[in-house]
Formats: sequence, structure tokens, C-alpha cells
Amino acid sequence: MTAPRPLPYAWDNVKERLQRDFGRLLAELGVRAQADRNGLVHPLNPNRDDRKPGSFVIWTRGGEAGIWKDFACGDKGDVFDLIMYLARPSPARKIDAYWWALAFLGLERGTVRTQAEDVAARERREREARAEEARIKKNETARSRALFALWLGLPSIVETPAERYLREVRGIPTERLAHQPGALRWAERVEWIDPETGEVFEWRHCMVSAMTAGKAVTALHRTFLKPDGSGKADRKKAKTMIGAPSGAAIRVSPGPSGLSPTKAADKGRTDPLIITEGIEDALTLAVARPDCRVWAAGSLSLMGLLEWPACASAVVLAADNDWDKPQAMAAFEKVEAWWRGQARGRPVHVVRAAAGKDFNDMARGEAA
Repeated sequence: MTAPRPLPYAWDNVKERLQRDFGRLLAELGVRAQADRNGLVHPLNPNRDDRKPGSFVIWTRGGEAGIWKDFACGDKGDVFDLIMYLARPSPARKIDAYWWALAFLGLERGTVRTQAEDVAARERREREARAEEARIKKNETARSRALFALWLGLPSIVETPAERYLREVRGIPTERLAHQPGALRWAERVEWIDPETGEVFEWRHCMVSAMTAGKAVTALHRTFLKPDGSGKADRKKAKTMIGAPSGAAIRVSPGPSGLSPTKAADKGRTDPLIITEGIEDALTLAVARPDCRVWAAGSLSLMGLLEWPACASAVVLAADNDWDKPQAMAAFEKVEAWWRGQARGRPVHVVRAAAGKDFNDMARGEAA
């Protein structure tokens, strides 16, 4: 019996090459989303009716590049599985994904390299990967600093269309807040210059909220409004984020201590922490529960990427009433599991509005 012909490149070698060239691979597979601060990409899943980024996650850095999972449906795998999942036409078997990868990398099927050549190539790729990672980190740091500088130069929302929107449209009595939300600013008209690409963008009539991880503002959340604040702007996406929001949150209320998370932890002060998806829900609960610290994650998926802060004695997850959205319900279960896994005996509670989609709906008397 004839022995099977050896593969021209070991699986691990092909995998390493794909990981080294992962940005180009994502583009070839039709993924255009930008990686966040943690090297995660959140594109829409083309294999199901996916309307909102967040549940489908692809890791893009180092030895984890190519690992992926859709938390809504449970599909997951490595970089070869990713090729089978996204390439069109789709390779039927993993060995077909291997041959697809060789073609993508420009490798000939019949080429066989020596072990020494493999070692030298791997060491070169590792050096290049470290250099690329350092470049990415440098660019992210520059972008975060530029975003922070832009946000810092904006006025507060007091007596702006943003305050009118929150009070009159969303029914939030912001004057009753024990501490005004300093994370929220107003941009009547401002230019953002991307430090990496040099592109210039103009933001008009938007509430700009700082998203903070640790001590650093790493992203900004934008809510675009009508010029007079009478509602959200008539645009495809009225709410967007820029920067690296993964692991960051909009710190809406510091709770009864009035201390930042770092200062509270240094003093040994802990209070319950309420975490919501949206800013409006966070403000609603900050008014109702001044005894709690309140953060908004910006989205459901981002709720599951936050770390338990040292200033939190307990975590309260404010869930939307997405009873008619099984994928959202499944995604929230993942979020809850994430927080219970961090609890180490500390309380984790899930609360839902008694009416409406969320707590802001309930406060405004809107039915579900």
C-alpha cells in the first residue's frame, strides 16, 4: 500500500503564517471591522440574521489570532474553522481549508522545506509579530490620548441640547443627581483627526461620553441628536463608539462616596455597582438609586468584557426585556455567567424593568 504523501507544510506552520498575515486574511474573508484595544473584532455574522455587532467575536493577535466564537449561537473554532466559516465558496473540510490557506499565502503545494528553514522562518515571523504588536499598541495609545484630549476640550452637557434631550425626551430629571455626570460632554461642532490615518471627521450635535478603563479614557461613545435636542438625529446609526471600548465603561455616577473607582479602592470604600447597556438607563437608575455606583457599558456584548472593580461590593446587572430576541437573551446569559465567574462569593444580581423594554421606558410609563 502506498504511503500517504506528506503535506508540504506542517499545520502549525501554516497556522502561524495565517496569524502573521491575519489582517489581510480578515479582509480576504470579508471582515472590515476594526480590532479593539484587546485585539478583538466584532463583525456581523453572515451565517445568520445578525443585525448588531457584539456576539460574534474574533481574536486577532499573537497565538490567539483566528480563534473565534459566536456567543449567540455557540459556533466557534480556530483559524482553519474560520476560513471554512467565512470563505466563499466555503471549503467543505478542514483539509480543504488547509489548501485554501496555501493558495492565500502564495505557497506551492509541492514545496517541502527543511526543518532548519522552518525554524528560521518561524523565528522571523515571531520577530515580525512582536514588532507589529508594538506598532499596534503605540497607535492605540496615540488614538486614546487624542480622543481624551478632544473630549477634555468639550463643554459639559449643562444647558445644551444634550441636557434637553435627556430631560424632556428621555424624562430623566438630571437635576436630581447627587453628582452630575462628568463623563458626558456636548459637541456642537468639532473636528476629529485620526492620528493613525490623518483623516479628518466632523462631529455635529452629539453627546460625547468618555469610556474609561482603569485610569485611562480609551474610547468615546457618541449619541447624535437633532440640533435642538428634541430627539436623536435622523441617521442610520445615532449611537456609535470610537476607540477601544472593550473593557471600558461610561462612569455615570460615582455613588454615595463621590470618589473615583481608584480613590474608593485606595480608601477601602466599596458600594454596589449597577451596570447597564445604555446611558439613558444608567442615568435613570442613578437618579433612583443614589446609594449605588452606576456604569453604562455601551452595549450588551461590552457588559461581558468588564472586569470586577475593587470599588464594587456587589454587581447588579440591569437587563433589557428582550423576551422576543432569543439571541439577545442567550448573549445576556453569557454576560451573567461572566460576572458570576468573577464574583468569588460576592453578590451578583440581575434586575429587569417591570414594564417597557428597560428602566428608562418604565420610568417614562412606556409599555413593552
